Amino acid sequence: MTTFAKLGFYGAAQNVTGSQYLLEACGKKILIDCGLYQERGLKNRNWEPFQVNPGEIDAVVLTHAHLDHCGLLPRLVKQGFNGPIYATKATVDIVQIVLLDSAKINEEDAEFKRKRHEKEGRVGPHPVVPLYTVDEAMAVKPLLSPCEFHQPFQLASGLTVEFVGAAHILGAAFLKFTVTIGNETRTIIFSGDMGRHDMPILKDPSPIGQADYVVCESTYGDRTHGPQEDIPTQLATIINETARRKGNIIIPSFAIERTQELIYFLAQLLKEDEIPHLRTFVDSPMAIRVTDVFKRHQYLFDKETTALVRKMRLPGLTMVRTQAESKTINHIKGSAIIIAGSGMCTGGRIKHHLVHNIEDRDNT
Repeated sequence: MTTFAKLGFYGAAQNVTGSQYLLEACGKKILIDCGLYQERGLKNRNWEPFQVNPGEIDAVVLTHAHLDHCGLLPRLVKQGFNGPIYATKATVDIVQIVLLDSAKINEEDAEFKRKRHEKEGRVGPHPVVPLYTVDEAMAVKPLLSPCEFHQPFQLASGLTVEFVGAAHILGAAFLKFTVTIGNETRTIIFSGDMGRHDMPILKDPSPIGQADYVVCESTYGDRTHGPQEDIPTQLATIINETARRKGNIIIPSFAIERTQELIYFLAQLLKEDEIPHLRTFVDSPMAIRVTDVFKRHQYLFDKETTALVRKMRLPGLTMVRTQAESKTINHIKGSAIIIAGSGMCTGGRIKHHLVHNIEDRDNT
């Protein structure tokens, strides 16, 4: 019996984050994703050695740019990987943003912990160092190799891969590997994280065709999604009620996809005269950089978004890049919409906006 491929599950098995699979086929070792563990009880796994020698890996192929799928790339490179990292063009752009942001947070957290230990006279069992540094994150950039959707290319003789639109975030893809030995061919699909149909901005997921094996994410595999919530209507109601009170609308938001969806909904509501023209601030440097990536990759938008972008008017929209600019928002008079990170209110500029707005009952 012919052995077409060997598959190792090295992450996101019996848990959600830390995606990492090793496909061995046609004499090559291909790592699919290299994700960060983000669950509280599993973060120590990020410090463990890789289960395969990084120097023996021939290439990495990424499904998308969320940290739980790409966040350990700096450590992989530091420990000896020097091959190509294949991803769609949009994913390549976003990966560079999220890895640098992650590195800065790691450096800041390590410095904070070091100072706290020093102040308390504590010495831990290990040196207080970041998981990886900004320089180590920068070392990933030269290895990134941008690819087109729906254009299979060869990784080795008899081994090809194709990026198929997954609609999870901008640039996200299903990976379709084809292994051919002699006259026999097998197809292996890696889903990455799957998007849904009829969502704003992105085209719907593309059909993947025939497959012999599917490695599929199952975060929501035990439930049936109900109808989509009418987010624009809910948003309009909140904005109109708050504007009548002359209050501010404070919206915590993730930098990737969520902020861009909010901008889309606001533009849509303004176009239909469903909300008043209010000053709107996107107060997240990372979200601004990701929004710039969206502008460069409009070919990934669905028809509705493409049509809206042509006529989009958000005259009151301000992208807030510096801390000094962020602080001036506290002094505005009248209603405003403030979109800031982090999405879970655990860090970022949203915290100081909450401090300045949460006690005023007119605000939302």
